[in-house]
Amino acid sequence: MSHWRSMFDNKYLGSWDLPEGRDCSVVIERVEAGVLTSQGGRSDKKPIVFFEGKSKGMALNKTNAKAVAGMYGNDTRKWAGKPIAIYVTQTSSPEGVVPCIRVRPTPPKRSRSQTNGAAHEPPPEVTNEESAQAGEEEANEPS
Repeated sequence: MSHWRSMFDNKYLGSWDLPEGRDCSVVIERVEAGVLTSQGGRSDKKPIVFFEGKSKGMALNKTNAKAVAGMYGNDTRKWAGKPIAIYVTQTSSPEGVVPCIRVRPTPPKRSRSQTNGAAHEPPPEVTNEESAQAGEEEANEPS
């Protein structure tokens, strides 16, 4: 199913781009400082995380930035090459309860190639239809 939001020219990863009910493991390629502008015209500085093999980045709100920093430290330059698990959940916003992306506070389980055990389902391909709206929704979220 293609979510209607995926049909806009979106710059960042949105909750509609991820499968509901399952974690997606991704590896951080780099982190850049970014400025997102909400529909009301308010600008917010945010870290933008880019993932290996994926075309779009994910704007981090404070909740997600704290989760990554809790695993890998406060220096964003040291996040490169580190795996994280992201998933879809819901949060309250001025518009009501909305879907959002969260970062698990613990590193994802290792893949079969890294262990001698169980298989690990590969993450879905993040499409080019991700949205800056995700950053806008999360910008309104309480920290």
